[in-house]
Amino acid sequence: MLKEIIHFYKSSDLTKVVAFYSDTLGLPLYKDQRSCLIYQLHRHSHIGFCLHHPTNFLASTCITFVYDTVEEVDSVYQRLSKIIKIEHLPSINPTFQIYHFFCQDFEGRTIEIQTFLEDTHENTSVSIKNSTN
Repeated sequence: MLKEIIHFYKSSDLTKVVAFYSDTLGLPLYKDQRSCLIYQLHRHSHIGFCLHHPTNFLASTCITFVYDTVEEVDSVYQRLSKIIKIEHLPSINPTFQIYHFFCQDFEGRTIEIQTFLEDTHENTSVSIKNSTN
C-alpha cells in the first residue's frame, strides 16, 4: 500500500531553501538529512530539496501550493511580492475555476499559489474584486 509521496528537486543552497520554504511559506520540516531537506505539505505528501539531484531544471516543472481561501492566496502574495518577482497578479482562471498567481523561487522554479473556487461562494466576490483593479 502506498504510504506517502515526496517530490524531490535539486537545490544548490539549502540555507536559501530554509529561508524561502520554511521561513517565508511556513512549511514544517519533516526530515533533515543534511544534504536533503524534506518538508511536510500534508499528512502524506512532502516536498524535498537535495544537493545531490541532477542540475537540469525542467521548464515545465511547477510546484503548486493549494490554500483554502482567496484571502490566504492574497496574504501569501503580499508576503512574496516583497521578496521575489511575481510573474502575474492573483487572478481567476475560469477554465480551471481557480484563483492563483505564479512566481519563481530563488533558483528559478515556477511556484503557483492557488485556491479552488468550485463549490464556494468566493467566485462572485473575486470576480467583483478583479473587475475593479
